[in-house]
Amino acid sequence: MKTIRLLTIATTLGLLGLNAVTIGCNREAATRTDAEQQVDDALTGQVKTAFGNSPAFKFPDVQVAAFKGKVQLSGFAVSEDQKRSAETIAKGVSGVVAVENSISLKR
Repeated sequence: MKTIRLLTIATTLGLLGLNAVTIGCNREAATRTDAEQQVDDALTGQVKTAFGNSPAFKFPDVQVAAFKGKVQLSGFAVSEDQKRSAETIAKGVSGVVAVENSISLKR
C-alpha cells in the first residue's frame, strides 16, 4: 500500500513538472529589431503628444508603452469617460494597430 501511494505521488509530481516545462516552451521570445524599437519609441511619443494636445482631457497619470504597433495604456484616470477618451485618442494615432487599455480609475 505504501509503495502504491509513493508511486502515485511520484507520477503526479512528474506529470506536473512535465506540464510546467511544456508550457514554458510554448512562449515566443519578446524581441524587437532596432528599427522596430525606434518605431515603437516614436509611436509612444506620438500617443503622448496626442494626449497633450487633447482639448478636453489631460492625462498626467497615464503611461504609454508600444510594442510592435500595439499600445498599452496604464496608470490612472479620474473617470470612465477619461479612460475611454484616452483609448480613443490612442487608437486615432497613425501606426497604432491595437490598444490595450489597462488604465485604473482613481477612487
